[in-house]
Amino acid sequence: MRFCFLINPTDHWQQAVEHCLHLVQLARSSHDPAVFFYGTAVNIIDDPKLCKRWHDLSNQPLYLCRTMMDAHNIEDKTIDPAFEVIGMAPWIKLMEQADRIVEIC
Repeated sequence: MRFCFLINPTDHWQQAVEHCLHLVQLARSSHDPAVFFYGTAVNIIDDPKLCKRWHDLSNQPLYLCRTMMDAHNIEDKTIDPAFEVIGMAPWIKLMEQADRIVEIC
């Protein structure tokens, strides 16, 4: 089963990212999760400890929103190799192919 996790926090992006990390760790043993960091969640790149924890899941697709990175002045050169920068169109295509979509706010 394919899962798409959309991290789109309204407040406290760290908590949303941590919550999603826990869900992905549970889901990855029997499902195929992909994660999209949207909104303030792209700030994960500036948190080395949290970024490292996600890096340990590097066999899972981890995507950062290009538009949100630009809005938060985050440069590509600071990105951990476990993450890929994509736009909304590729993410929408992934969601169309998913069996379940989970939004973490």
